[in-house]
Amino acid sequence: MTGVLLRDDQIALMTWAERRALADRLIAGDSPDEVTRRRRRNRFVLIAGGCSLLLVPWLGVLAVTVPHRYVAPHWTLTWVGFDAALFVALAATTLLAWRRRRLLVPVAAACATLLVCDAWFDITTSHPTDYLLSVGSAVLVELPLAVVLARASLLVLRHFHLELPGAVRRATAPARRP
Repeated sequence: MTGVLLRDDQIALMTWAERRALADRLIAGDSPDEVTRRRRRNRFVLIAGGCSLLLVPWLGVLAVTVPHRYVAPHWTLTWVGFDAALFVALAATTLLAWRRRRLLVPVAAACATLLVCDAWFDITTSHPTDYLLSVGSAVLVELPLAVVLARASLLVLRHFHLELPGAVRRATAPARRP
């Protein structure tokens, strides 16, 4: 202890950002749990970073080896299956939102990702006669809906995070480094 103590009235005068910074400093101690979490995070960063770097030469290999034209034997199954997965994701997102469930966060994020992928593949695989329709549906429907779902996911995540009791929120919040 340094002998410096904050009174309740001093804390009450702090902005939210100042309180958050103070809380982060208080929980940033090097407890055994914190050391374990830091090691796991560093290991994850190393693995994810290594995999992303391995993709660079793989993209080069694909760029020169993948044929420009390819007949897919299960083309209909691919598209119907993908759109069925998109339907399930949208329906699940709707149900979870209606029931106010926290599981909405990853499901809505996954649904947003599926919509972006759908827009990408619709545009890049469209026949020239369907190209404008594919671009139009991407710009007017799929991508705006993906943005709405991603934003909803973040808003719900923030809502539930702020709703947690202070001690639980501090214990579950990652310590931020300056």
